[in-house]
Formats: sequence, C-alpha cells, structure tokens
Amino acid sequence: MKKALILLAVVVLVLSVAVCKGGGGGKYADVEKVLGKYIDSNEKFATALEGAKTADEIVAALDTLTATTKAVAPELKAFETKYPEFKNSENPPAELKPLMDRMMAAAGKMISAMEKIVPFAADPKVVAAQAKFQEAMALMK
Repeated sequence: MKKALILLAVVVLVLSVAVCKGGGGGKYADVEKVLGKYIDSNEKFATALEGAKTADEIVAALDTLTATTKAVAPELKAFETKYPEFKNSENPPAELKPLMDRMMAAAGKMISAMEKIVPFAADPKVVAAQAKFQEAMALMK
C-alpha cells in the first residue's frame, strides 16, 4: 500500500509539473497536442485500473501509460527550453487553465483508481511494470 501511494504521489507531482509546461492554442498549440495525448493516456489508465480485476490487467494499464510517457517525455522536456516562461509553474498563462483543470481531474481519478493496485502490489509482474513506469517518469525530469 505504501509503495503504491508513493508511486501515486510521484505521478501526481510529475503530472502537475507537466501541466504547467504547456497547453492552449496559438503560441502553445504544439504543447496542447503533446500534453493532450499525455492527459488522454492518464485518463485511460485510471479507467483501466478502475475496471481491473487481475494483475495482468493492471500490468497492461501500466504498460500502456509507460509507453505514452516514454513517447512524450522528450517533447515535454524540450518545452522547458522552448517556453522559458513556464519555469514559474505557480503562475502559468491563462490559456493553460483548461488543460490544468483537465489534468487535475485526471489526477484525482488516478488517485482513487490506484487503490486497485494494492492487492497486486507484490505480484512480480506488477512490480516490474511499476519499475518500468518509474523509469519512464524519470525521463521527464
């Protein structure tokens, strides 16, 4: 349980930081596309976890989220350089609000869905999938 909560805290922190790095149309259209894909993946992950009944279903959900995280991590990191105005994540531009709201809703859904992992936390397949996910998340730092 403790491990799952720690993983969740890391996920929420990274997602919150990612939200503050982009969004909106116009100047930030490229950010909206990439971040939208990432938010979609997080929403699908939470939905998949909510319906998961086996370790294999949890692994499948984690693997899908891991793949998307790996795919978007380089782009999200590149936005740090391209848009230095996002260094101050506490005061992002107004056009980010819709993405921030959507990200916060997805994070809340993920928090409650993460409880589904707890009964399977010791399963070697789940442990391995969580480790791969953590490696993918590290790519965004």
